[in-house]
Amino acid sequence: MNNTPPRFVPSQAAMQRPPSIEPPGGNSLLTEAWLEVHVNDTVEGTALVLQGTAQQVFVRAEDLKQWRILLPASATPLQHNGDTFYSLNTIHGIAYRVNASDQSLLLSVAAELFDPTRVDGRRGLVTPTPSPPGGYLNYDVFAGRNQQGQMTGSATVGTGLFGSWGNAINTVLDRYVNGHNQDTRLETTWTYDMPDSMTSLRLGDGISGSSMWGRSVYFGGIQWATNFATQPGFVTFPMPALSGTAMVPSTVDLYVNDVLRLKSNVPAGPFDVQNLPVITGQGQITMVVENLLGQQQTISQPFYASGGLLAQGLQDYSYEAGFERENYAIHSNDYGPFVAAGTERWGLTNTFTGELHVELQRGQQSIGLGGTYLLSTAGVVTASIAGSRNSDGQSGVLVSLGFQHQSGSLSYGWQTQLTSAGFTQLGYDPQSLPPRQATTAFASLGTTHYGSVGLSYTYQNFRASKDVDLAGANYSYSAPKLGYITFSMLRFLNGGSGNLYGLTITRSFGQRGSTGFNGQKYAGGVAQDTFQVQQNLPTGNGIGYDVQAGLASSDPSQAILSAQNEMGTYNVGVAETQGRSEYQGSISGGVAFLDDRFFFTRTINDSFAVAQVPGYPNVRVYADNQPVASTDASGYALIPQLRPYQDNPIRIEQADLPLDASIDALQVDAIPYEHGALDLRFPIKRSRGAVLTIELRNHAFLPAGAAVFVKGNDNPFPVGMRGEVYLTGLAESNKLQVVWRDQVCDLMVAFPHTLDPMPDLGTMTCPEINP
Repeated sequence: MNNTPPRFVPSQAAMQRPPSIEPPGGNSLLTEAWLEVHVNDTVEGTALVLQGTAQQVFVRAEDLKQWRILLPASATPLQHNGDTFYSLNTIHGIAYRVNASDQSLLLSVAAELFDPTRVDGRRGLVTPTPSPPGGYLNYDVFAGRNQQGQMTGSATVGTGLFGSWGNAINTVLDRYVNGHNQDTRLETTWTYDMPDSMTSLRLGDGISGSSMWGRSVYFGGIQWATNFATQPGFVTFPMPALSGTAMVPSTVDLYVNDVLRLKSNVPAGPFDVQNLPVITGQGQITMVVENLLGQQQTISQPFYASGGLLAQGLQDYSYEAGFERENYAIHSNDYGPFVAAGTERWGLTNTFTGELHVELQRGQQSIGLGGTYLLSTAGVVTASIAGSRNSDGQSGVLVSLGFQHQSGSLSYGWQTQLTSAGFTQLGYDPQSLPPRQATTAFASLGTTHYGSVGLSYTYQNFRASKDVDLAGANYSYSAPKLGYITFSMLRFLNGGSGNLYGLTITRSFGQRGSTGFNGQKYAGGVAQDTFQVQQNLPTGNGIGYDVQAGLASSDPSQAILSAQNEMGTYNVGVAETQGRSEYQGSISGGVAFLDDRFFFTRTINDSFAVAQVPGYPNVRVYADNQPVASTDASGYALIPQLRPYQDNPIRIEQADLPLDASIDALQVDAIPYEHGALDLRFPIKRSRGAVLTIELRNHAFLPAGAAVFVKGNDNPFPVGMRGEVYLTGLAESNKLQVVWRDQVCDLMVAFPHTLDPMPDLGTMTCPEINP
């Protein structure tokens, strides 16, 4: 018998005297009975049924739903005591038998009668934690001496403020050249991200949205756009789905290109697996369904996924208005004419994504349509058409067409764009119009044992300058002992520039080191060959280096030594070219402000957090199981380089905590906003534990099994042998209550100021308790 409790237990009187009712048609009387139900050999608990004299059985509609059996659409239900019953005889696909000896109902149900189960392979959306008010300052200072003995230098300073209202950043570049300083503001932007709707609002400097034919421009103004980066686990392109049927509860394994991507349990009946986690390009999905008896069924299906498509019903948009920025990084506030642009993309179906792009500028307007279409597993076709008009009354047209196929072994594609003489768009000034024709093509073939080869072709036909016409080829191979080898060639087809050859060999050693050779031969026989040995900086504190030696006297050489600690990154180096030396040095880092404290740290590029273990210094802190910091004298540590909108597991080292530390959690998951911060408080405190010995008035020990209570704590502390009791959570002064066989004794004890994790409080006497 099954141990699963029934949903309702009837009274004994109801089970002994079942009432009789008249079924539809009046052919026989039905009586109530409580039976244990087995559905396809799975016990579903006890249910109330109605039994007839001819083995006719009625079951409640709510029980059928509970067992995931679809209700019959054509059958006439029976109403009894406010419940709806269906005759099992009217449900085609169900065989049943009543076992009177153990009062059970055995059902054999066809798989198609079960309500379908849906399995979603997509990761759920994350909810980041809003940032408390704070800020940071990054600095990157460089100084050098060139071949002429002149001193050069630069300093980049970036500041950021953040809070629940969003984040604001500002970056300034200061350059020292030829004895003069030049300050340039790079960008100033306020951003408010809304991960729930995957949208962002930006004020200040930004980059306009691009389209299939439109170009992005740098501008200063306002932008409202979708931002799928606020949900990194959300997949925008259509993902394949598979369906199957399980006769009994089973396990479903999903393989994408022979790699296990999803494992899930499904009950009996039909099931759909939606949003399979696949990679872009062509591939093969294999689904293996295995039941408890080890029986398997396998389903395979090819697929093609493209990042250029949007899933059906999904929308991607970007609207911006402001002033086009010119001479970026040269002038601080060089803003040109007013511009406005809007881009809308819709997933009209899972195989077709449409696009509309509009550009408005004084004296110039452009509008165009585009589309991306999936040709089954063959590839993706893209096409667009746009028109423009300027203040002089000139108009023009742009058309483009392309195709792309991508798979694990073979990928190829091409793209052609044609424009008429009067066509113009953002990103081009009147003196630099779009090319008449721009064509690109590529093909690549990868093999398991013989490396991979790639071909490319580019042609651009300009109206006012020389055409670009070149072809390229590359071959890569991983040699077991030599390392990773790449050979490349570039051929200029429209002039006498000749060919450009390149050879790169790279071999890794250890976890951070590599050696390599880089050789290039230019037109005219000019060659440049260097040998390199480098060791990257570790995740935590440490050093690295990069040494490059030219094989000829004319080849450049350099040596750079790098160091990194919790407060910054430092570089010193020397370079030599044609017998002349240059020297350089740099230092970069940051200062963060959070929780009323300042922290000196490495450069803050994305997000950060402050780990708090108050009162516990020198505790190591790990991010992604890599050591990144240690707590200071107050128990604080700053953790830089967190991934925004993703889980960042932050852990502290338990071995660095004293024995009397009361630990509720050693790890927390941090999900910060971009350019934001989090205040991570680890639930750790001193347990203030101590050992106390309690005697009775005759100097006998308090019997084992007695209980001691500390005021403010309802949990009892049991007394062990020789009257000893271990107490935790003590304050500087504590009131104790000792209980033994309805006898009570009150004591007052003080916790000493000591570094001993388990001090001995001595011996105290309870005269009120008799043994």
